[in-house]
Amino acid sequence: MDTHTKRRIWIVILVVLAVVLGVRAWYKLYREVPQPRWITADPRSDFLYGSIGTERSAGIPYWVWLVLPRICKDEMPGEGGYAALSRPWEETVEMPAGFAKKTVGYVRVAGNCALCHAASLQPGPDEAPKVVVAPPGQATNPAKLLAFFRQCAADPHFNADEILSEIGMTTKLSLADQLLYRFVLIPRTRRALLGHRAVMIDAELRHHSEDPRAPFAGERRQALAAWLKTAR
Repeated sequence: MDTHTKRRIWIVILVVLAVVLGVRAWYKLYREVPQPRWITADPRSDFLYGSIGTERSAGIPYWVWLVLPRICKDEMPGEGGYAALSRPWEETVEMPAGFAKKTVGYVRVAGNCALCHAASLQPGPDEAPKVVVAPPGQATNPAKLLAFFRQCAADPHFNADEILSEIGMTTKLSLADQLLYRFVLIPRTRRALLGHRAVMIDAELRHHSEDPRAPFAGERRQALAAWLKTAR
C-alpha cells in the first residue's frame, strides 16, 4: 500500500470519527424533545409548565435543579423545597408553576411566563392551596428564588462531588452523563449563578419584567401574552 493510499484511508477514518463525535455532541447538548402532551394540549398547563424557549440560553440542568434545595439547605427559609421559596405548587405536579422541564440535549429547567404570572391561593383553612394565573398588573416577584440560586452557588456544598452524590440517591446517571455533569454542566451552572445573571430567564423575559409593556418578538410568547389577558 503506497503512502498516498494510506493518507486517504487516514483522512476517511478521521472524517468518520469527527462525524460520529459531532453527532454524539449534538445528541448530548442540542437535540430537542417535545414536552409531554398533558402540558402542551391544555392552555392552562401550557402556560404554567410549558417551555417558551428560555432553556436555549438560560436555565439549569434538571438534576442539579432538583437537588439544590437539599445541597444548600442552610440557604433555604424552611422545609418543602421550592415551595418554601414562595413558589406556587400543585400537589399532583412534579414541579412548581413557572418552571418548564424540557430536554435540549440534556434535561433542563428554565423559567417561563408563570414564574411571575402565577400565585398560590388558599381557598379555605382545610383546603389545599391552588395555583392561579396572575393577570397583568398582578405579577408576583421571583426575587426570593433568584436570591437562593445566587446564595447556593456561593455555598461550599455547591461542588461536583456533593451534587453528584445527591443526584445518585435519586437516579443513576450513565458514565458519560456523570462526566458531562462533573466537568461541564455543574461548573458552568455555578459560574452563571455567581455571575449574577438571571439564570432562570433569558434577556427578553428580563427586559419584560422591567418593562411589562415591552412586546415579545416571537409568536409563541406573543400568543401566551394574549392568552394571559383573557385568562381567569
